[in-house]
Amino acid sequence: MMRLQFILLFMTLIASPASAGEDKERYIRENRLLEEELTLARQPDIYFVFNLKEKMAYIKARGIHLRELQLNDFHCWGSPVSGNGYRLRKKSTFFKPGRQMVNPGESKGKDNFKIEALELADMPSRYTLVLDGGVRILIRPLTEGIVSGIGNIFHTSIQFFIRPIAMLWHALRGKPYTAIDIVLDKNDARAVYWSFSEGSGAIIYPP
Repeated sequence: MMRLQFILLFMTLIASPASAGEDKERYIRENRLLEEELTLARQPDIYFVFNLKEKMAYIKARGIHLRELQLNDFHCWGSPVSGNGYRLRKKSTFFKPGRQMVNPGESKGKDNFKIEALELADMPSRYTLVLDGGVRILIRPLTEGIVSGIGNIFHTSIQFFIRPIAMLWHALRGKPYTAIDIVLDKNDARAVYWSFSEGSGAIIYPP
């Protein structure tokens, strides 16, 4: 009995410093992300916050929530996200909107921007956001019916085949690779595509 207690005490003493170290690293990383978000909040443009830990995403301007988005599910591949902010380089989709889009990121100091006033019906709900630093966020809609269900099964199957190959390819080239698959409500996915313009800032809190 005494030997068992000694072993348990020894394991606790070993585990405690590691846990404290992990908590310290998380604290430093989250503080850095808050500083990055504060920098974005000082500007008039719209920016995005993806909080994977809370399974929430936010469309924001000057620190104000314009819209809250519930992440129904997500999956991360490759290297963990850094403690720095990101910028959107491009949006990639098979079905691009047919009409010309206004760039909502250029709000020019208008804090009363309302995402609900935008026309979202023609926006895609399945696409890829390519950020700087080798980060890709793949958005797909929540399964609603047979058509979206088949699309999501096909998408998931392809991604589970492509992701390991992409990770290996980038590792061999010495380049970073991070991919995040996110499932959103269809209208929320359309809202992100419509309002997330090239050059817009993004903050990603790790799970």
